[in-house]
Amino acid sequence: MVTLTQLISSEPHLSNLIGKLIYALYQWIGNFGWTVVVFTIFLKILLSPLDIWQKHSMLKNNRAMKIIAPELEKLKKTYANAPDVLQQKQMELYKKNGYSMMGGCLPALLTIVIFFIVFSGFNAAVRYENERIVYELTTQYQAIVEETPDITEEALDQKMVAAYNEEKQSWLWIKNVFMSDTYANPVPTFDKFVGRGLGQISATLPDETRFLNVAHTRYDNGYDAVLKPAMESYNKSKFFDMKHWNGYFILPFISIALSIFSVKISKTTQPEMPDQTDENGNPKGQGMMKIMNWMMPIMMGVFALFYSAAFCIYMVMNSLITVVFNLVYNRIAKKQDERMEEDRLSRTFKKGAR
Repeated sequence: MVTLTQLISSEPHLSNLIGKLIYALYQWIGNFGWTVVVFTIFLKILLSPLDIWQKHSMLKNNRAMKIIAPELEKLKKTYANAPDVLQQKQMELYKKNGYSMMGGCLPALLTIVIFFIVFSGFNAAVRYENERIVYELTTQYQAIVEETPDITEEALDQKMVAAYNEEKQSWLWIKNVFMSDTYANPVPTFDKFVGRGLGQISATLPDETRFLNVAHTRYDNGYDAVLKPAMESYNKSKFFDMKHWNGYFILPFISIALSIFSVKISKTTQPEMPDQTDENGNPKGQGMMKIMNWMMPIMMGVFALFYSAAFCIYMVMNSLITVVFNLVYNRIAKKQDERMEEDRLSRTFKKGAR
């Protein structure tokens, strides 16, 4: 006979506001994967004014830079030997023509802040759902062994697998939407469940305040007692056991590809920043710009590979909507620029005809 520490003294609690909103929507829809899809669409609609502001600010800067570019070249030649004066004159020219150095940065910073707020909400919801599953399974485990104290190990394991099947949450090809769309095990191990750090669930086992004596010799802790049977049924026995992978890297690949594509198409409306030079006239800051352009795809890749498929669904949907929005906005902006150029040429022609 082995003493099993009972896992539960109180129900899990979800306190994160975004997590609560996601979970409330989940209880209405019934599938967490589709909940994320609907949540992302609602969130993008809610934040659409921020997207429009960001694109408008960048487009405004870009147009202003095209106008003042010839004057900037003159200033660079005039004050080539006086970098301090050159910088002052440039700032005056920017202000005069409505060019804002922070015009495109501030909305982008707000976007990053929102991203991490949403990430925190998803983490809280995923952590809560895993804790809730453990709570429910342990409650059922306790009821089974109390009602049938002479139950065999095999029969108890079968009942726990059946109980897990009622709780597990799949989405399309993904077996467990709360685990990553990779070679990860569908059923989280104890170390994955309580682990802290990159890609871990960081869940908390309920207080171990009561004990349950059960004639069950296979396991020596409560978590394995309720979930090890499901692990043995669904988790891989070796790395290349692809049948038991949680996913196939589909969402991470799409997420990274969309993020790279979004960076490329957004360059058409990014403000044309003036060339920055050091005291010797050499260009500077190019390396930092390249890092900034690739930072988001790299970050998307890390989150997609190590965190839940649920959050990866959010990233894919968010990137997809952003790409479509950018394509439509860029097309509209291009037509506006063409009309503005036609009007400018028309006024120039009429002025010359006089």
